[in-house]
Amino acid sequence: MRILTLLLAVLAGTLLSTAQETNTLIPRETLFQEKEITRVDLSKDGEKVYYQRSSSDPGRLFYLRVSEPSQEYEIRFPDPVVRWECTYNDGICAVLQASGGQEVYYWSYATKQARRLDYTAAQSHQLLALSPKLNTKVAVRTRTADGKASGLYLVDLNGGATKWIMGEEPYNPILFSDLFDPVAAQAPGDAGGTAYFVRRNHEWEKIREYPYDLSMLLGGFNRILSLSADGQTLYATDNLGTDKSRLVAIDLSDDQVTELAADEKVDLLPFGAMIDRRGKPQMVLGVYGDARRHFLDAGAEKDFLEVDERLGGGASYQASSANDSIWLMRRLSGGPTKYYTYNRQSGRLTYLFNDFPALDGYRLAGRKAFDLKARDGLQLPVHLYLPPGADANDDGLPDRPLPTILYVHGGPWVGVVQWNQWFHTRNFLLLADRGYAVLNVEFRGSTGMGKAFADAGDREWGRKMHQDLVDIAQWAIQKRIADPDRVGMWGWSYGGYATAAALAFAPELFKTGVAMYGPADLDAFARIPFTDSPLWRQRVGNPQTEEGTALLKAQSPFHHLERIGGPLLLTTGSRDERVPQEQVDAFADALAAAEKEVVYFYYPNEVHDYREDGSWISFWAIAEPFLAKTLGGKVEPPGDDLDKGQFVVKYGQEFVEGLK
Repeated sequence: MRILTLLLAVLAGTLLSTAQETNTLIPRETLFQEKEITRVDLSKDGEKVYYQRSSSDPGRLFYLRVSEPSQEYEIRFPDPVVRWECTYNDGICAVLQASGGQEVYYWSYATKQARRLDYTAAQSHQLLALSPKLNTKVAVRTRTADGKASGLYLVDLNGGATKWIMGEEPYNPILFSDLFDPVAAQAPGDAGGTAYFVRRNHEWEKIREYPYDLSMLLGGFNRILSLSADGQTLYATDNLGTDKSRLVAIDLSDDQVTELAADEKVDLLPFGAMIDRRGKPQMVLGVYGDARRHFLDAGAEKDFLEVDERLGGGASYQASSANDSIWLMRRLSGGPTKYYTYNRQSGRLTYLFNDFPALDGYRLAGRKAFDLKARDGLQLPVHLYLPPGADANDDGLPDRPLPTILYVHGGPWVGVVQWNQWFHTRNFLLLADRGYAVLNVEFRGSTGMGKAFADAGDREWGRKMHQDLVDIAQWAIQKRIADPDRVGMWGWSYGGYATAAALAFAPELFKTGVAMYGPADLDAFARIPFTDSPLWRQRVGNPQTEEGTALLKAQSPFHHLERIGGPLLLTTGSRDERVPQEQVDAFADALAAAEKEVVYFYYPNEVHDYREDGSWISFWAIAEPFLAKTLGGKVEPPGDDLDKGQFVVKYGQEFVEGLK
């Protein structure tokens, strides 16, 4: 099944007007590939940085010495490495995927040799804990196919001798003392949420339980962060009885909870924290466009702010040496992530590498975080990406109004991740490179800004959630970011719905839209197995009642075809298990029957959230000229990019031809 050959010729003709500009554009094929450097970590002595390369044999790790960062060294294992950790005895403990199951290996920096530990091959191994006191040991969770040998083991890195700790139990994570005694753990709770446990008298005792909330869709914001070195204090994020998750200390002698840090705008998150060698948090953060950090250690705050100033903003902590004297740092800017080490004693900041060197030599979009108010006073964070050279005075605003695209994420209850995840930001870089101002936005109903913010989106699809997007677009016009005649929207999943709703409910504002695998008929969508749950009925609408059905239809672009103004591009995957293709088919059929301008193509082998690089490359090869017709951005000629994805065009050949 291939796209009609006609479309390739049509798209090629579309680009004549912008051909003179394309020599400076970033090729789609360059942007839509995996990051070259992944899983970066710092050795316990702070002298080496280890990482993997996506283009390399999966059985290899790489490292460099901080003292000579231009020289790369290689570690070879006999099978693909699926997980690994730096050890306290200056080596690497790795889990390999062998033909007979997973195996545990140890590589020594001193000998430069890797050896298989004399330890059972199993269905899976999880590396649970290391200790500076027993630096030749590692705690491993082992699962075997028959379950007979499943359990937690203490494994000796020098030879593989094992000591049984306990049987397999549903706790993750498990926190150990420095002598590998299990002390605390986390597991699913009885109310659909999570619970914290403490090991007492060889039994797990529940000390705190949290009901289900929307943050569970991101793994939950109630998580154990660390255990103090003396085993007496548990540090965790916690929103029991509060609107937003905060950092707490739990005294394990009496289970008393003390609040250590809280934020007025955001949930404090269970990731990105800075933990010192005593197991005490030095910094925790939430995300509101940019990070909002809370420091509990004055020295750590001073050093972090020093690094942030020297990097020009965007500093992000990743790891530290065992004695806390060396930090592994990143700079997050929306583009490739740059890695550094910082010596806290000498003040030396050493650049190591960026994780996506394919973009070296290209000018990339700049970005800036803004905070604005919706019409009812609710505060909304946004990230603004601008084309290179569009902001001469570096105030974060363009020198003149630009064609502008709002990006709306999916979920809608999945906030936080879109701010710095490459899966998202590479798209923003592409659009900014094509001359658009790009607004990566948040809206009520999303997560990461407290329960009340998420609850404010209940049954507000197409209403207040839509109004938030209208208010953001109007703010962008007032700030002279957006050309009022050239505003569009693009999104996937919920964002695909929001895009179609924008063209139906605010056609005078949003001139065009690109909707990826989103529902358009909420009444039909609410009647499939994926949405057949109390969560969807409470948060979106109940199709089992007259009132609920009326609400769902009122919020559905499918039931307001006559109001849809600008052209709409639809795309989906045939293997999507969330939004059935037949629902996207039905919307496209209805738009075509109503003589609306619609382009619709689908990928027979794709799922929800496209996985293949070729799908993204071919998608943008069509979406670029589609957007350019209405908004006037630049376009890279398709070349052979259309051949990189397996897709079928149902509607739009004639419309695309009209883009010439």
